[in-house]
Amino acid sequence: MKDTACFEFGKRENMVLSELSRNLHKLGIIVLIGGLLFAAYLLVSFLDPMAVVVVSNSKGAVLSAVDYALWMLIALLLIYLSLMVVRLAKPIRLITETTGADISHLMEFAKDLTRMSRVSIWGVSTICSLVLVSLALLVLVF
Repeated sequence: MKDTACFEFGKRENMVLSELSRNLHKLGIIVLIGGLLFAAYLLVSFLDPMAVVVVSNSKGAVLSAVDYALWMLIALLLIYLSLMVVRLAKPIRLITETTGADISHLMEFAKDLTRMSRVSIWGVSTICSLVLVSLALLVLVF
């Protein structure tokens, strides 16, 4: 049998990890909502229903440009969020490459991940809103 040392986190560490857990739970729900909205967008796009509101060609061109701008903003938000996730590798790398400070590096990682999850909640919520606007345009105009 292996001799292992036991470690128990203190109140401060438990608070950091609890906040991280709550934020990751919220983020998971919002990502699920985003996936459902995107699936609805694809389904409506595939079914190609009749437009509810008929607009002139010039207004249609403007609305089409707005829709493309929405999707460009969605892409930029996704790129930003992915770069934030890539940044999370540094504290984990420090845990494996340094000695004597694993717990402090782990807690820094947890704090960074908590911050990133808060920003991601905001970012994915914004993406959901943009997809919803694009879906409304798809149903009403296109």
